[in-house]
Amino acid sequence: MTAIHETAYPRIRSNLSDKELVELYTPTPEDLGFINHSTKSTMAAFGGFVLLKTFQRLGYFPSFDTLPPRLIIHIAKAIGIQTPHDTLKLYEQNGFRKWHVPMIRKHQGITAFHNGGRRVLVGAVIKASQSKDILADIINGAEGVRPSGRIAPRMGIETLVSNCYELPAFSTLRRAAQKARAQTVTQYYQQVYDAMDDLQRATINHLLTGDDNEPTSLWQRLKREPKQPTTKNIREHIEHLRWLQSLNTARHVLDDIPEMKLQRFASEAEALNISRMNETQESKRFTLAVTLIRVRTAAALDDLAEMFIRRMQKLHYKAKEALDTYRRQHQEQTDTLISLLGQIAQSWQTSEFPEQRLKAIDNLIGNDVDSIREQCEIHRGRLCNAIAPRGICRQQLLALSSTTFQESSQSLSGCHGNFASHLD
Repeated sequence: MTAIHETAYPRIRSNLSDKELVELYTPTPEDLGFINHSTKSTMAAFGGFVLLKTFQRLGYFPSFDTLPPRLIIHIAKAIGIQTPHDTLKLYEQNGFRKWHVPMIRKHQGITAFHNGGRRVLVGAVIKASQSKDILADIINGAEGVRPSGRIAPRMGIETLVSNCYELPAFSTLRRAAQKARAQTVTQYYQQVYDAMDDLQRATINHLLTGDDNEPTSLWQRLKREPKQPTTKNIREHIEHLRWLQSLNTARHVLDDIPEMKLQRFASEAEALNISRMNETQESKRFTLAVTLIRVRTAAALDDLAEMFIRRMQKLHYKAKEALDTYRRQHQEQTDTLISLLGQIAQSWQTSEFPEQRLKAIDNLIGNDVDSIREQCEIHRGRLCNAIAPRGICRQQLLALSSTTFQESSQSLSGCHGNFASHLD
């Protein structure tokens, strides 16, 4: 259950500093004028000051026994009350709170929660629950800028504050958030179920047949995390990926559901065995299964891509080393060929007639033409030879190409998906 300290619900710290007491809880001339105009007795004025200053800070009217003693004593000293706690008891006994609360709301320009605040809150938490899943996030709400540049809507507490409503009890906010989240999730379940065709539903039903005691059941196979692909088990990993892709035919029905919700669905599916999955509501069962299939497929694609990238980087490094070694070992031969080319060019320029040019080139090359051509072909082949993927690498490419990059990059596993960072 979400605790109050996990949210932005305003509270007063028990260890207030002297600076905070002076700046936040000392009655101002405006406060003095308002309370003195509204009440006559010192006892009523003191209680009114405590309510006013705490309401200005919290946005709701707290019980006096929940306030830090230092705060009460500070306000009492400010207006000359000798017995603050006894005075507040008399204030409550005489019913002055009911009289002061509406007056303070009006003075602060705040509307009571029961006067339309519930409707505003329900609308805000329902909207928040469509993109958020943690109760504290639904309760809090905050204004932010979306990637598109548009201002994101306020939610939860932020909505009530921005609309000048008094905050209700924290339990009211929590219940509203819980109900909204449950309602939104149920709607998503039905949305996914309605979008699936009969063949896709039959695939899920087949996946969920079997017994919990069967370690090789299809559901257990899906839930089981495969080993990281290595050179030795890469074929097994590719076969597993192809099996996942054969199940992942309904992945597009999840496109309109926020990733945070999908992460929750996948986590819940991982925690359920076949019996418990089959006991759940039909629309929920299909949604959880489709989500887990999509997550597992995306993770397998990511693992395979990372393995392929590592292998290609290793091949590139070895090829570079081999090329550097070749250049060092054949540097003298390369220099000789370059020198020969320079002599040919010089002879061409210095000879006046075509016959002289051909004779000069023939003198330079002579009977070594075959050897020179062979050396040039070997050197050019070393520089231009591209490393083509073969064997397992080719299988990896075929497996990766069977799904678009966009689909493979939409990994929901939380720890896969950013291939570009490996290519920098």
